[in-house]
Amino acid sequence: MSATDSASAAVALGVEGVSVDHLQQQSAPAMPAALGRVIGRKRAPPSAYQQLQSLIAQSSGSEARLLEPDSDLDGAESDEDDEDDDDDDEAATGDSESPTTGGAQVHAAMGSASPGGGGGVANSSTGGRRMRLTLGQKREVVDLAASKKFTHRELAEQFHVGRTTITNICRQEELIRTETDSADAIKKKRKTTKFAYDMRVLDECLHKWRMEVKVSQPDTKITGSVLQQKAMDLALKILHEPSANLPEKVRQALGKFTASNGWLDGYRMRFGSFSSKVVVGDQSVIKNVDTQTRLRELHHSLAGVELQDIWATSEFAVVHKPSAAAATAAAAAAHHLHDPSASLALTGSGGIAEAASSGRYTLSLMVSAAGETFDMQVIGTERAPPLVPDSVDLQRTYRIQYGHSKTGCQVAHTTVAYLKSLNALAKARKRTFRVILDSAVPHVKAAMILDSQGDQRTFFVYDQLQLFFLPPNFKPPRFHPCHLGVVQAFKARFRYEMVETLFAAYRHALLHSLPPDASAGGGGGGISGGFHPARFLHTRNVFHWFHVALQSLHAGLIQNCWVNSGLLPTQALVALNMKEIKAANTSHPLAAATAPGLPNPSVIYRDLQLLMTDVLHLAPDFLQWIGVVDPLNAQAFAELEANASVTDPGVDEAQIIRSVLQKNDFLLSKRADDALRGPGPADSGLSDSVAGEQCPRPDEVLASIEVLKRYLRLSKDPVLNRADAVVHLNAVKSTLSSAAVHDV
Repeated sequence: MSATDSASAAVALGVEGVSVDHLQQQSAPAMPAALGRVIGRKRAPPSAYQQLQSLIAQSSGSEARLLEPDSDLDGAESDEDDEDDDDDDEAATGDSESPTTGGAQVHAAMGSASPGGGGGVANSSTGGRRMRLTLGQKREVVDLAASKKFTHRELAEQFHVGRTTITNICRQEELIRTETDSADAIKKKRKTTKFAYDMRVLDECLHKWRMEVKVSQPDTKITGSVLQQKAMDLALKILHEPSANLPEKVRQALGKFTASNGWLDGYRMRFGSFSSKVVVGDQSVIKNVDTQTRLRELHHSLAGVELQDIWATSEFAVVHKPSAAAATAAAAAAHHLHDPSASLALTGSGGIAEAASSGRYTLSLMVSAAGETFDMQVIGTERAPPLVPDSVDLQRTYRIQYGHSKTGCQVAHTTVAYLKSLNALAKARKRTFRVILDSAVPHVKAAMILDSQGDQRTFFVYDQLQLFFLPPNFKPPRFHPCHLGVVQAFKARFRYEMVETLFAAYRHALLHSLPPDASAGGGGGGISGGFHPARFLHTRNVFHWFHVALQSLHAGLIQNCWVNSGLLPTQALVALNMKEIKAANTSHPLAAATAPGLPNPSVIYRDLQLLMTDVLHLAPDFLQWIGVVDPLNAQAFAELEANASVTDPGVDEAQIIRSVLQKNDFLLSKRADDALRGPGPADSGLSDSVAGEQCPRPDEVLASIEVLKRYLRLSKDPVLNRADAVVHLNAVKSTLSSAAVHDV
């Protein structure tokens, strides 16, 4: 294309003031670019650009290029440009007042032919125009230029602007740095300081809710709008929480909260992105796994781990008060004995029927493969167990860690508390414990709270604990050590202690001919001359029976259950040394009977059955009064709870809110205690229905021990291990004597 043709084309396009002589001085390859430069400077109409693009396409694409400042065309690298070059460059950059000038559009049309856009023209991927740099980009230019690693031309190419623009930016270095530093400070204060203080509680509540829903209801679709609506609901509940002690700024922020899209974006940044629905393959969700596959995985994970570092935990229900049917039977018996006051006491206020609704605890046991037992966890509906003074240390006195929930079942926060307590033991011993749990929803929730990055198919990590899960198809009665005999033995001993204590109180009432209200401290009549079973089933007695049952669990029995679970690797089974276990079991009839295989129910419940049979012969109606349906079936009485639910899979929003408020010191403990206290009479009311048992004097106890020792020495009955029994009695006598001296 000749210069004359180009000039004619320019005139035809309606561009005025184009000098043909000027165009004729340009070489043919540079002529289209020169024409574009002139047209851009004169702001030609849009139709001109289309025609110009057509003319350029007729030229050699390999020769056509953008017109750069004269100094660049000449190959000069100096930052000093002549006046014309400065004018040309400024007209071609985004720093001009109109970023959509004709020159910019013309250069965009030719951008594909440019080798690098070094003259400050954006390529086609940048939207077809020169870049207008933001304040942040200018700060970046200043920092790069100050590093002395890049020339101005290289920076111009990198940021798609003219070299003169880079030079001008560098001349304003101090101003740019001041402005950006000030902007960053304001942004940081607005986004972190204010938000973190005002809205932290809401964010944490929503995050906990989201985690619980993911486990409890994995098919629930959680979209952004769902999160926004739930955030609004939680904000209102936090504001109306009676136990909340919110700072005024937090209260105002919650009151003005609207769950905007900006807040949602910020929440995702703070707590991570999330999928709207759990998809197949999401390993954080509990799934069924082939039995042999999961066993191999567990064996691999436990290989080389010492027995004392392998633990398992599970929970079960214990009903410690007779059912309503038993209460009715006891009332009928009292009426038959012509004791109307007893009938009233049994069926009226504070009687068995009313107490039955709250006569249940959820217990958690933790046992190791070495046969060791950890402190048990007892969960009730009361924030503090009734009739137990605050001065009593439950853990030291009864080996009980008490927890509470609205339903009295195991929930996420009680599981977390129990695992943290075990972790404290691991830290004290400087060991790492591996803990095996079933896949109950509260267990998985707790694991996710302790380790949000954990994996159900591998394990979760919390400090000195590694948490492993059995899939849902691993039913506890088949695979869990606790349910292969440990729980059954615990319940059998608990029921034994309960029946023995109640029957002893019953006989004492008969032998001493107590008046109807004597054993109750004036609180009403009872069965057969003053005995009332419900008044002996208070918390202190129940906790004592729990303690005795826990201490009665033999290491040999626990290890047998671990062996039969199939969860231990071969190396661990070798370490158990079953011969030594059998040898040690010879002194413990229960463990000896269970040595080679699964525990025999007839052995586990033998002592309880013998006691129930004796009581049946002496007082036929007594067992019915305390809730025994079939006196000849001790196992049925021990398993009174059957398959009672022990875990709560629901999402307790009230508990979530209170736990977050407590974490942030925004909880009024007194109001929280009142709010979380379950149904039932107050402690002061319960004290009237508790039997006033008289503790034997030390001299009476020592005399009884002497009677037992004399019996063992003189009796012609076939008593096994007489000498061992005497040794144990001597130990008890020594303990009591030391306690008596200490009291003095």
